[in-house]
Amino acid sequence: MDAELWKRLLRLSPYQRAKKARIKRELIGLLLATPTPIIADAMNGRNVLSTLKPLLPRAKVAGPVITAQTDSMDWGTTVRAIESASVDDILFIYSTSSLASVWGGLASRAAQHQGLAGTVVYGSCRDISTIRELKYPTWALTTNPRAGKPLNKGLVNVPLVVDEVSIHPRDLIKADEEGVVVIPASLSATVANKIVSVIAKERLIEDGLKAGTRFSDLLDDFSP
Repeated sequence: MDAELWKRLLRLSPYQRAKKARIKRELIGLLLATPTPIIADAMNGRNVLSTLKPLLPRAKVAGPVITAQTDSMDWGTTVRAIESASVDDILFIYSTSSLASVWGGLASRAAQHQGLAGTVVYGSCRDISTIRELKYPTWALTTNPRAGKPLNKGLVNVPLVVDEVSIHPRDLIKADEEGVVVIPASLSATVANKIVSVIAKERLIEDGLKAGTRFSDLLDDFSP
């Protein structure tokens, strides 16, 4: 937790801090229970990273992000990022390429011990069987048995731009078997309200289909 955020929290009363923590838990609970397609709809299709795929079947995570940017030959930055993370954080690693893996079995074990919820790697992973044995939720572009060195020359907790999607430390991420969606922290309440609206609308359409109504008649924006 950065110093300025800590100072702001200290200025809050115990009741305000408890309320803030409760709202955060409820928001993350909503994201965890909501599939990424619905979150993508709630965000009008923005901030979707569909090229990232899970290494575990039916894996899903939601939570605040800690970021790292590193050369594909430098997995030492990954170690620093793990040790900088808080419990239930999601680590997002932006690797310069997939020439070598910046994530593997030992990193997964260390992250699990640190209490991270999961890791998203825009790059390569290795030691897939170990990651699956650990049941540590991991997403990646691809796999590669090659590893670099623990150079530790990259950046941690910095803004990233990945496939034209901006990712800032403490933004929220939802990842599941269909992809990854980034929810800007400043828009989290707005997106949460929109998620509830999208779910309600889909339920109305489902009820209409079950009742025998034509699909097109249930869509407000369908062009005949």
